[in-house]
Amino acid sequence: MLRLRPTLATILLLLSLTPALGTAQEGGRTHTVKRGDTLWDLAQQYLGDAFKWPEIYRRNQANVTDPNLIYPDQVIVIDGDVVATAGTPPDQPTDTTMAPGAQPSTPQEPAGPPPAMTIFNPDRYKVVRSSRSSLTLTSPAAAVRSGDYLQAPFMWDAAGVTGAGKLDATTAADGVGLTLTERPIQMFENLYVQLPAGAAGTKDERYMVFRYGPSVEGEGKVVVPTGIVRLTADATAGRAPAILMQKYEDVFPHHLVMALDTLVLRPGIFPTRVEFGTKTKIAYMYGNPVLPPVGHQIIFAAGSTDGLVPGDQLTLQIDMGNDDRGQPLPAQDVATARITRVTQWGASAIIIGQTDGGLRTGMAAVVTGKMP
Repeated sequence: MLRLRPTLATILLLLSLTPALGTAQEGGRTHTVKRGDTLWDLAQQYLGDAFKWPEIYRRNQANVTDPNLIYPDQVIVIDGDVVATAGTPPDQPTDTTMAPGAQPSTPQEPAGPPPAMTIFNPDRYKVVRSSRSSLTLTSPAAAVRSGDYLQAPFMWDAAGVTGAGKLDATTAADGVGLTLTERPIQMFENLYVQLPAGAAGTKDERYMVFRYGPSVEGEGKVVVPTGIVRLTADATAGRAPAILMQKYEDVFPHHLVMALDTLVLRPGIFPTRVEFGTKTKIAYMYGNPVLPPVGHQIIFAAGSTDGLVPGDQLTLQIDMGNDDRGQPLPAQDVATARITRVTQWGASAIIIGQTDGGLRTGMAAVVTGKMP
């Protein structure tokens, strides 16, 4: 029978394909790490399944703190009762030069958060909990936001706003065949304003643009803000050029103009709970929605004469009627609203929470939070 003698090249090739095995104790296997090795590759090579790499990691936790980081010359335990070694750490450039007579300094911990860890390191959860506990969430600066105040529909006298001005016309040519009263004014479009009575009409003054909503019997007329204009020049004979700076809904040239007032609340002041507060009802709901969502604007019948102020909180309730014995059942709370703007004819509010979407005009409400 012909026998082949292995050549030197064949022997070297076989040695290069053979895993680097350390000294086994009691039948255990080890692997000396080479550059480019990973626990994933070692699990595939020795255990036949790359997804078994956690088994290798658990046997080497004394010297492998991060399964993503293993170093050349490190002895990795594959199985059995053998001892792992730490191996060669990664290269760290250091400056060993010292001034004559200087003392070696004590190493300082690096500033900032610790490095990211894997899910297999228990210390990771300490880092996550510490970061989470130190997180400061942004809180509102005041009980009522300026934007909610400016765009809130509000109740006014049944005769309307006395001496209101009017949007006169835009300066742009109508190139689409619509009349100016049919085309809404666009943001930052130039227009003219007939100023309200008593207005100074100086450059950069701002005015609120509004339209009338419905008249509510026994309460007054609803004023619906539609935008804000700013004068771009001083007025002449009660008329001034302006620009549309803000839109809350479509703005048309026939909309009216009144002085713009702003809300000033002390920051950090919020309502505190009260018992047996003022009772009122919903007098108006913007747009008459079937299911008004959180953030929807409403108006209550009670106003400044009833002691309501911006920031007060009301709870909307459903009357549950009487039980089988004729005894009245307690009302069910269905929503919470925050007062945004108050006049003597009513109080505007925004829905800030609800458990039932069936809100409607005439629904009862009670003050459950009062501003200091």
